Amino acid sequence: MKKIDDKKIKGISIELDHSIKLNELDDTINEFKEKTDDKHELDVHIDILNSTLHMKRVKKPYITLATKDGEFVKKSEEINIKVKND
Repeated sequence: MKKIDDKKIKGISIELDHSIKLNELDDTINEFKEKTDDKHELDVHIDILNSTLHMKRVKKPYITLATKDGEFVKKSEEINIKVKND
């Protein structure tokens, strides 16, 4: 049987028991996040009514618009903007 490469999986839905706690899902989410490459972001949704965990890999945009001193700014960093009044 052919082994499935985890990097090729674009999304996964896991049906949860009603007795499971949300903090118990951290290991599953972190494992899926570690196997995600730099070209993708992880999108996680929890459907409480249907007790389902949805995880998807979403492709990042090719263009990074924000630069600071000629270097790309990471998404987590903030940029202070100064406005010059003429």
